[in-house]
Formats: sequence, C-alpha cells, structure tokens
Amino acid sequence: MYKYFRWLLQPVTGIVLVLVGLFFGYAFSVWSAPNTFEVKNDNAANILLVTPSQPSLREKIQLGQELLRDSPRLLFEEKEETTYQLNKQGKRVAVKTHTLVRKQIALAILNQTTGQVLERRYWLSETDIKAADLIRRTYLPYFNLPSFTPEVGSEDFIVSVNWWNSFNSDLRVSKVGESRSDYIVIGLKYLMDNKLLAYPEDRSETLNYADIVYVPYSESLHTPELVRAGQDFLDQKVNSALAQLRQRRLYSRAFPNRLVADTLSEQFIKNIFMTEQTDPKLVLGAADGGKKLAERVLVRLGTNSERAFRYTYSKTGALGIGQIMPATYNSVVARYPTATLIEDTDLGRVDIGNSITASILVFDDHIKAVADRVTKQNSTAATRFWQEIVNNAPHLEEIRAAIYNGGPGKYKVLTGTVSVAVKETVDFVAKFKRIRDLSLF
Repeated sequence: MYKYFRWLLQPVTGIVLVLVGLFFGYAFSVWSAPNTFEVKNDNAANILLVTPSQPSLREKIQLGQELLRDSPRLLFEEKEETTYQLNKQGKRVAVKTHTLVRKQIALAILNQTTGQVLERRYWLSETDIKAADLIRRTYLPYFNLPSFTPEVGSEDFIVSVNWWNSFNSDLRVSKVGESRSDYIVIGLKYLMDNKLLAYPEDRSETLNYADIVYVPYSESLHTPELVRAGQDFLDQKVNSALAQLRQRRLYSRAFPNRLVADTLSEQFIKNIFMTEQTDPKLVLGAADGGKKLAERVLVRLGTNSERAFRYTYSKTGALGIGQIMPATYNSVVARYPTATLIEDTDLGRVDIGNSITASILVFDDHIKAVADRVTKQNSTAATRFWQEIVNNAPHLEEIRAAIYNGGPGKYKVLTGTVSVAVKETVDFVAKFKRIRDLSLF
C-alpha cells in the first residue's frame, strides 16, 4: 500500500524536517545570545518562559549619555557691563565685559520601572550656584540650592539637590503627582567655561562656554555593579601604566638597580588615588572607615571611565586623578625623559593613563629627594631611621603618602618622622591609612 501513499508522505516528511530545523535554529539563537534573552522557570506552570532581558544600568547610562550628546546646545544668558580702564598711554577707555547670569542644564532621567530614558532641561541662576558652592566648601546643610527652574516642557519633574558640586552633583528627581520615587538622574549636560577645559576639542570655537556630558554620583547609582566597574577600570589603568614602565626598562632613581614599577605595590597606587579624591573631614568622621566615600570615587570611574576627572580643576592648580601640581608634573617630565609623558602640563595630568604614570614617577622622585637629604645629613641615626622605614613596607607607604601630599620636606630626617606642622598632610596620611585598611583592591 506504501506505493499508493508515498506521494503524500514525502511532503509531510519535508514539512516536519523544516519545522524541526526551525525549532533548533531558534533554540540555538537564544542560547548563543545571553545578552538578548534570559530563560525563566515559571514554577506555577512548570514550564520555561523565554523573555527579553532588561539592559543593565551601565547600558542605560550609555543611552542617557548618547541622548544628551545628540540634543541641542545648552542656552545661557549674559549681562553686559561697561568698566573704564587706563590704556598704555594713560588714557581712560571703556571696556565691555560679559557676565554669566543664568544657564541651562539638561538631565537624562531613567524610569527604573519602565526602563525609559528621557531628557529634561532647567535654568540655574549663577547667584544660586555661587551660594551652593559656598555651602559645600563650608560644610553647611543644603537647602535646595541651586533652584532648578524648569524649561517649557520640563514641568513634569521636580529636581532637588542632595549635594551640590557643579557637574558632579547628587540630584533627586520626582514626577509631579506621583508618590513613588521611580526616577533617577543617569547623566547631565553642563555648561563649562572654556578656560576650565584642558582639551581643545572640548572647547567651543565660537562661544565662551561649551557643553560637557557627565554622569554625576548619586545614591541610586551606588550599586555593586558600578563599584566593580570602577575597580576594574582602575585595575586595568594601573596595570597598564606599570607594564609600560617595565617595557621601557625605566629604572628607579631612589632604589638603584630596580625598575620603578617594582618599587611599590598596585594597591598603594590605587589607595593614594582614593585618598586624593575623598574629603578628609568626611572620611575621618565616617563610621564605616570611609568605605562608602571611597566607593563613590569608584562609581565615578565606573560610569565616566576616561572622562571621570577630565573636567575637574582645583583652585590650587592640582589636576587629574592624582591631583598633581603643575610644577611637580613638569619636574618628572624632565627627570624621567624615557617615560615619554605627555609634555603639555594640563593634558598630561588630565589623561588618566598618563596621570597614573606621572604619579608613579612622583613617588619615586620624592623618595629620591628624601634619600638624598638623609645622605647629606651624614648622621648615623638619620641613616638608621631611614633604613628601618625602607625595610618596613607599610611605614614606607605612609611616608610616601605624606611627601606625595606635602613634598619631600615633610619628612624629618633627624627623627625619622613626618612633620605635624601642616594639618593637611597629617590628615592626608590618616585618611590614607583608613582607606588602606578597607582593602578595596
């Protein structure tokens, strides 16, 4: 009978084979794309459900940054003023100046429930900003300064300030009419004076101000995922800097016949950066030993990576992840020519990889200066003190921390101790020891 039905079975068999092939092809695509799908076990129905997975917080942050970069430029308003000055000929001439009155800020806001990312814009008064800066510097309680005045179309969100620090401010957003707090700031666009931007490509060619895009720290972003991302980023940068120094066979000036990269630990380098980027008063008063404050730095690195300290200038002139002073940077460029550091003083300190290398060389250069002072003293006691310190790794790290902050002169040769005359250096060493005890790395 088969010969009568063979014509019917052949197409049925073909269809079955096609369906089987489609099934296994689909199954393979799901298995091979774990970032696109996740498999969940529905215990109630006792079946497996395949549903699209949600993007990670880091991926949402990237979407927010792209949204802000693609949006229109920020607006600002200036006030024109006329002052009178004497020229070279002693003649009184009118000089027109422009003072910033208010400026826009754009926020990338994430709805944590739906995953939607949207942009909202607000006006900030320069008077408010200056008042908020003063509050931060003097550790006064915040009372919602600066005030965020919504641009037309942004009235559906209220913005308040937990902590103000220009583009790295901790901001809280809430939807008008909603009691739940489902929204967080995952990025902002901020107006910066061209004079505060180290990279020429960051500056505006036609205006006095330029837009930057940054991910400000907030409690909502303080997650294990972003802390780990910051640790991984810093690990990679420090390891790369040390590997390049070894590859260039750059020898220590402080410890003859040893490579610079072999004279200090990776953990020490990273702990110094955590120390530089945290507030001494807050760390030394923290009940958790400063762990959360140090992790804030890691969150900034995890969310902003190369741009984490690209826009940060200190009033004293220190710059970059290692907060190196201009003269200090220039000195290590000159004394370690084979390190091939970036010659431009500002760019060299802002570039994270180059800045890390420069900090490593500052450690070596300052220890060399102390060793030279010990030798010049020609004292048995001074030599003995110094040798004991060199042979005690934790103690040597504390001396390194002190002279990194205050210069080689902070080491007292005759007593083998650090000068307590400058409170900043004393606090820096205490802060370093606290952060080292956290064992973050």
